[in-house]
Amino acid sequence: MATKRTPTLEVKGLKKSFLVGEENIPVLKGVDLEVGFGEFVVILGPSGCGKSTLLNTILGLEQPSEGQILVRGKDVYTMDEDGRAHFRRQKFGVVYQQPNWVKSLNVIENVAFPLNVAGIAHQEAIRRAKNILYLFKFEKFEKYYPMELSGGQQQKLSMCRALVTNPWIVMADEPTGNLDTVSSEDLMYDLKVLNVESKRTVVMVTHNPEYERYATKLIYMEDGLIKNIKQKSKPDFSLAEEESVIDLAEGEGIAK
Repeated sequence: MATKRTPTLEVKGLKKSFLVGEENIPVLKGVDLEVGFGEFVVILGPSGCGKSTLLNTILGLEQPSEGQILVRGKDVYTMDEDGRAHFRRQKFGVVYQQPNWVKSLNVIENVAFPLNVAGIAHQEAIRRAKNILYLFKFEKFEKYYPMELSGGQQQKLSMCRALVTNPWIVMADEPTGNLDTVSSEDLMYDLKVLNVESKRTVVMVTHNPEYERYATKLIYMEDGLIKNIKQKSKPDFSLAEEESVIDLAEGEGIAK
């Protein structure tokens, strides 16, 4: 009998409340979720339903009121804050709606920055950043500054930065929220190539139902709870047969 693979991500009985004045306001009210290796999970729901709080809690940024977050069996909140930060840098790549750049650094230096923070020597960090930029056909912009690029280009650059550490999981929080339709579709296509060609687990938060077609699993949230989970045998979107642009080794933390 084949041994069952440990889920890449497990959320168990997750509750999160925020103190507003003297009142505890519940935002997550008991969330259970399992994400397998190589899945493309899309979390849908209206604004204020708890999607971003769920993402931030998974990332170790919001201490839960109750429950567990397990990443390949490791309980994130058994670590102290420094331990969680180190774990997050190694195991997660994050693409936010609004990328935050170090404005004094150019494109390649911004992509290399997570490796510098992780203690990788500068020359080695730059070499790895060059490799990621090349995979995304973005090497011609390496000497530019991020703010000289379009919004769509900046989000592609943000994905390069998220991937430079070779993470297990790519987390995307409304990554197309500030983009036009063409740039949005381009970014979503890159995410899908990454998911299919590099077997990278993707968890994306969005309020846009258009992106359901990219998912292997759909999570519908409402009022701090998961209302429905839809597992698809295959996504409604498939890549062109010749497409094989983004080819990374299976994520094991800091890229080599």
